[in-house]
Amino acid sequence: MAGHTVEGTQTSRDLGVVEDDVTIPASSSSVDLTAGAAVTVRLEGDRNSVTVRGDHPVELVLTGERNSVTVAEAIELTLTDEGRANSVDREQFIEPPELIEQSKDEAYAELGWFGFPVVTYQTEATEREYCHGCGADTDGIVHRHEERVLTVFGVSITIRTRARSDQCPQCSDYVADEVELTDAERRSIYG
Repeated sequence: MAGHTVEGTQTSRDLGVVEDDVTIPASSSSVDLTAGAAVTVRLEGDRNSVTVRGDHPVELVLTGERNSVTVAEAIELTLTDEGRANSVDREQFIEPPELIEQSKDEAYAELGWFGFPVVTYQTEATEREYCHGCGADTDGIVHRHEERVLTVFGVSITIRTRARSDQCPQCSDYVADEVELTDAERRSIYG
């Protein structure tokens, strides 16, 4: 059978965009994939966690036991569950935004005549093969800088460099558009 096969115990695999069928006889493993075409995912192993993203039709065949599958809401799902104690959840995945890019010149151009602000800007990390923030092997890595700056009559002096870190699209922090606490959650947090 052509396609991808994930075998082993306690493995973690990100298959990326798949356009062929996927067979998972592994056990106690984590598998992420994005359906790039109509695919069939056969989950034959036990105690696996599988995440399926994308917007193409997916046929999910479960023959194993105690597997947990999360499928994007945008996917047209056909489910055959011949196993035991499997769970299938639907979720709306929010893709992280692109990295915020602001050069040092742009950041300093926003300063006024007087102030003591924190200036944040990015520089490209072309010499890096992987992100030191999350370990991902990716393009688009930037160094994020934070500096405390004293500005007097439009002249800026860097007082202290507060932080310098790597960031890439895989480890970018993002928040969903609408995040709101319930009254019970507010009372629990704020007392």
